[in-house]
Amino acid sequence: MAARCSAAQEAGVVTMVGFNFLRNPMIRLARELIEAGEIGEIVSFRGRHAENYMADPDVPHSFRTDPDGGGALADIGSHIISMARYLLGQITQATGQCRTIHKTRPIALGSAEHSPVLVDDVTFALVEFESGAVGTIEANWAASGRTMDLSWEITGTKGALAFSQERMNELLLCKGSGGGRTSGFTKIEAGPSHPPYGNFCPAPGHHLGFNDLKVIEVAQLIDAIGGGINPGPDFQEALEVQKVVSKIATRCS
Repeated sequence: MAARCSAAQEAGVVTMVGFNFLRNPMIRLARELIEAGEIGEIVSFRGRHAENYMADPDVPHSFRTDPDGGGALADIGSHIISMARYLLGQITQATGQCRTIHKTRPIALGSAEHSPVLVDDVTFALVEFESGAVGTIEANWAASGRTMDLSWEITGTKGALAFSQERMNELLLCKGSGGGRTSGFTKIEAGPSHPPYGNFCPAPGHHLGFNDLKVIEVAQLIDAIGGGINPGPDFQEALEVQKVVSKIATRCS
């Protein structure tokens, strides 16, 4: 990855990596609210990417379970790490605990022959950001009942934000830290006032979908190649995410 970054920089070419969940207008809004100080100084981050596609022990080995590039931490953990970095900046410290739930898997679909699993099914990490905020990150591809729980909650001194990709058109905002009958989170629903939602639909509440995020991603890449500003994440950002993945993996107990 480092070599590819250097080669791309030397060639002066536009690069982009498919962390497409960052294209959600609600994620952009969350970052704007954080940068504007709407929830105060950031205190903590709790992030999770959990799905169930490897929960069945009969799911066979694939590129996902290859020790050179697989495991839940690298596969889906990279997405919540990229999200954390996009919202809160550089992760400077990380340690983790990894667990392999299914110790063996079939070597091919329907095969009776099994071989050992040498990667994690679930990893929990403690992280610290350059700002001083602390948090947790979970990567879990054997989470029964979950199909796309890419979720996070960010707590600040003046409020909090919360989001889940399972309800990707909603951002929850809490202003203030006190009690009261009307305290708590308020739902912000995606609409034309959250660009580029309006390019897909003129009415709020009709919702974007996963494939729309890919369209946004490709459109931004085309704009960047055509001379616009590269919106990222580029090869360099992917390298930074991989550094965090490697740091967690090497410090897993």
